[in-house]
Amino acid sequence: MRLLAHLLLTWEANFNNYQSCRARILLIIQSQFKRFPNPTSMPINCSLCQVEAIFLFDAKDLNRKISDETFSYYRCPKCQLAFLPQIPENLDDYYSGYYQFPTLETIAQTAAGERFKLEMVQQFKTAGKLLEIGPSIGVFCYQAKQAGFEVDAIEMSTDCCKFLSQEIGVNAVNSDNPPEAIKNMAAHDVIVLWHNIEHLPDPWACLEQVSQNLNPGGILVVAAPNPDSLGFRVLGSKWPHVDAPRHLNLIPLKTLVEYLEPLKLKPLMTTTNDPGAQYWNRFSWQIYLMNCFNYNGKNYSEKSRLEWIFWAAIGYIISLPLALLERRNLKGSAYTAIFKKETLTT
Repeated sequence: MRLLAHLLLTWEANFNNYQSCRARILLIIQSQFKRFPNPTSMPINCSLCQVEAIFLFDAKDLNRKISDETFSYYRCPKCQLAFLPQIPENLDDYYSGYYQFPTLETIAQTAAGERFKLEMVQQFKTAGKLLEIGPSIGVFCYQAKQAGFEVDAIEMSTDCCKFLSQEIGVNAVNSDNPPEAIKNMAAHDVIVLWHNIEHLPDPWACLEQVSQNLNPGGILVVAAPNPDSLGFRVLGSKWPHVDAPRHLNLIPLKTLVEYLEPLKLKPLMTTTNDPGAQYWNRFSWQIYLMNCFNYNGKNYSEKSRLEWIFWAAIGYIISLPLALLERRNLKGSAYTAIFKKETLTT
């Protein structure tokens, strides 16, 4: 095991040197020749820094295979935000069949398996008004309500909102524009975005409204794919968490922390090693294999039970030695960050 760890660490150091050199070469080529594809023939700027972005890669919807269209992602050379500037007009089509509505008993069982989310929140807040942005079918909303929080939700799916209101029993606002929806809501003590911020066209406007809505001393929880991860560096456009075109922005943790600082939100905890992140690490390698060895045109969720078990097992075995690297230096496939709004001083 020690030898394997040494080999992996040596490989990581060499790979990081390669990536650094590659990034510098790409910058030089772009500045000298401007040969990167740009469908608009106009400069594409970072939505945060307004710096001209660099073409990163072309990606397809490998996860769900809704279409064979190609999507061009770019990266900001200043803040390292990776983003999809040309959002498809038919983006709703890529969420077709995205939601499945289980029984309340199944929701409770799933919530029990994801209790770590509630426990992370309860380290800092044990009661009060809680808002979840993008709860889907409401597994965490159910957890929070059962724990005694007064729960609100903002969800773009009309069907999900109906389910949240009637089955989960929370106040659900149907909106695909969270910044505007938040403006009309009372203040909250906790606001959570569990793997939702990457879906937002303008995450910065949302975070600004979140900071204004939070009560002093309130907490913000953001969980998102990690573009600084080992998986993204190795797999690039084929990394399952690119999830084109549903994931519009892949925000580095450092960029998120720096953006929230002037909004009076200070980090209490950052990790890529919580149970959720560990699951997403395994998911990366498992779904990558399923996408690569796909001979019938089906997406990974449509595979037979036998196929699923086989590739999930192979991916799990591969993920074990890679976990030695992914658990170091915030290189896991997803991060979770908890921020606290500064209290008012007199």
